[in-house]
Amino acid sequence: MSEKFVIAQGTDASTLDPFAHSETTTSNILLQVYDSLVKRNEDMEIVPHLAVEWEQKSSKELVFHLRQDAVFHHGDQLTAEDVKFSIERMVDPANEERFPPSGRFNSMTSVDILDKYTVKVNFNRPDPNILAQLAGLMIISKGYFESIGEERFSKEPSGTGPFKFKQWDREAGKVYLERNVDYWGGKADIEVLEFHAVPHGSDRIAGLIEGNIHLTANFPPSEQENVQQYEHLTVAGTPSVGVIYMGINTNHEILKNKTLRHAIAHGIDVNKFIDEELLGCGYPLNGPVYPQAFGVDQDQKPIEFNPEKAKELLKEAGYENGVKVKLEVPDGRFTQDKEIAWSIAEQLKEIGIELEVDVQPWGPFISRFRDHKYDQMYYVGWGNFTFDPDEVYRNAFIHPKPWNPTHFHHERLAEVATEASLSLDQDKRKTLYSEALSIFRDELPWIPLFQQFDLYGLNSAWNFKARMDEFIYAFDITKSKTE
Repeated sequence: MSEKFVIAQGTDASTLDPFAHSETTTSNILLQVYDSLVKRNEDMEIVPHLAVEWEQKSSKELVFHLRQDAVFHHGDQLTAEDVKFSIERMVDPANEERFPPSGRFNSMTSVDILDKYTVKVNFNRPDPNILAQLAGLMIISKGYFESIGEERFSKEPSGTGPFKFKQWDREAGKVYLERNVDYWGGKADIEVLEFHAVPHGSDRIAGLIEGNIHLTANFPPSEQENVQQYEHLTVAGTPSVGVIYMGINTNHEILKNKTLRHAIAHGIDVNKFIDEELLGCGYPLNGPVYPQAFGVDQDQKPIEFNPEKAKELLKEAGYENGVKVKLEVPDGRFTQDKEIAWSIAEQLKEIGIELEVDVQPWGPFISRFRDHKYDQMYYVGWGNFTFDPDEVYRNAFIHPKPWNPTHFHHERLAEVATEASLSLDQDKRKTLYSEALSIFRDELPWIPLFQQFDLYGLNSAWNFKARMDEFIYAFDITKSKTE
């Protein structure tokens, strides 16, 4: 009997093109199929993967030596041609609007093939984070892409990873994979792997208890005590690179009022819903980046919950008699997302702000994000797996960018973020990011809420270690020896 393993996430994949999305849930499916040049190990250290070694030839040249035993699932061997094609497809300016992660890689300009297994990547500037970024760039097959076309490629992936694609049942929200017995890294313990989209936490818990689900992400903290009473279940957790925030359209007729944005921020008791909705599984943020990342100024504390100050600011903003604003929220994508939004609405009501909570399925919600259609506020997360503020400041706060759906722009913040991205002087970068945080705190294009503490429900017949970068590598999930 095949060793089947089912992973439940809150949402289905939005596409199976690894370049055309920005969701962790989609990445977690594609990480099983594709490999990257480098990756992070469980300790978050960057280690070789498809590239066995690399050399920094100059501040604008990086040479990668590829492994020679990686084979795509359709039978072609990985070569330098595929690496060149993958990188140049991502950095093609014509694809910037279609590929949300493109801003991560725009320091790269082209790739030279030095031989069949060696490439030289060329840059338009020094990039202190390029290896961290490349850990998230999956390498695709040039020949396969050209033979089947982009539309079919986005539905039928073929990579060099430990699992092969079998089927995507979009109506059921299920992706079916099978073990790649010829994987260069060896054979996974899991033979048949399935990803199921299960939006509601209660349904994910029921599946765990019944044995139909073996691992569930976005585990509701309120269920931890309940689940751990079952001998066949356990719960794993870790602080996460994911941050939860309320994005704001600073160009909106009402929300362009910076004083009003500060009133909203001071009217939200983050600790209250961390305690009540997340049962302590979260940490208040002082800005858009979690504290474990490089260069985060810890002297600037999280925004104070101060309802009296919020009322004063509301009056100063010209809304002494109250104001109504809207917050769009996905249903089940993030732990207790709509419940937290309702809690925020109750808190803001106390200071005179009526918050309309518009709960939407993830598909329409993320489409509005991509299409830059948010007219007021939106509740969402950002998984910054680079451990560096550059990931957020350049991609979220400089317009135009695919990840800047409300077109916020601040000239000095853009200058600071750009200067930090060009410098290899880490002390200088720390100073710049401290200034960037101060500007962010003054402008408040986001209201930072909390850093996630990710929980996973697990069938204890299997071994799984939660990763801070939110990724799931099924290859690392092993069968318990006690079974």
